[in-house]
This record gives sequence, C-alpha cells and structure tokens, in this order.
Amino acid sequence: MSDERKKIGSIGEKLATDFLERIGYSILQRNFRCRYGEIDIIACNSEYLVFCEVKTRKGSAPLHPSLSVTKAKGKRIRELAGLYLMEHEDETRQPRFDVISVIMNQNHEGTIEHLENAF
Repeated sequence: MSDERKKIGSIGEKLATDFLERIGYSILQRNFRCRYGEIDIIACNSEYLVFCEVKTRKGSAPLHPSLSVTKAKGKRIRELAGLYLMEHEDETRQPRFDVISVIMNQNHEGTIEHLENAF
C-alpha cells in the first residue's frame, strides 16, 4: 500500500472515530490486530459492541467506499470479532457489524455515511 493510501486511510479512520464519539459511542480500540487480521474500530454504546470497518476514498473515486467490503471481508471481521470476544469474556453487549464510509475532498474533509448492521 502506498504512503498516500495509508495517509488517506488513517485520516478516514480518525474522522470516523470522531464521528462515532460525536453521536455518543465510546471508542474501545482502534486497529485491533492479531495474526489473522485487523478491525479498524471497536466502539460501544449502552446496547451494542460495534465492530467497524472504515473505507475511505477521495471524492473522485469511481465506486462508493462501502462497495469494497465484500462478503469475505465481512466474514473475516466476524471471525476477528470472535477472537476479540474470547479475550473479553465479560463483554455482555450485543455485537454489531457496521461500515463507515468516508468520502474525502482535497482539503481532507470528509463526508461520512454510517451503515449499521452492514454484514
């Protein structure tokens, strides 16, 4: 992955984190990693433990960011969430799997779409 793509992805994840906090979520972890992969954001509210995949694109990109989350990617995130839950056995909130799409303009300002229960 190029440095520019990493930078855009990192900015998108920061914008997504800020968005979730503004709408009342607590951020538990960013970039949960294990040898099987990564979950971009793990957040919660009083009811749900939310595993978020963040997809960021420049405004000129031909496809909507959420379209790049395939069934296989959703399955992998569910499996990673299972590993997270094994490490956090005391977690009682209902898990939910969301996609946050960030479409960035040239000034690195983003339009955010939050798709709950995406997969």
